[in-house]
Amino acid sequence: MEPAGMDYFCEQVQQKDVGRRMQVGQELLEYLGDPARSPDLEQDQQRLDKVIDELTAWVNSSNFKVRL
Repeated sequence: MEPAGMDYFCEQVQQKDVGRRMQVGQELLEYLGDPARSPDLEQDQQRLDKVIDELTAWVNSSNFKVRL
């Protein structure tokens, strides 16, 4: 199933489960790497900002796999 877009990622990046974070991280990279799959990216700046804020917390995570 294809991710719904920024709504999906905004919700998913808040997950605390390390395995889920790893999966969502890969999905997000694929989503952002394909402009055809992410047409809503520029239209929803507020949601994108929220996703980036959550990813910042991932960088500060004590789990090195999530941090990468």
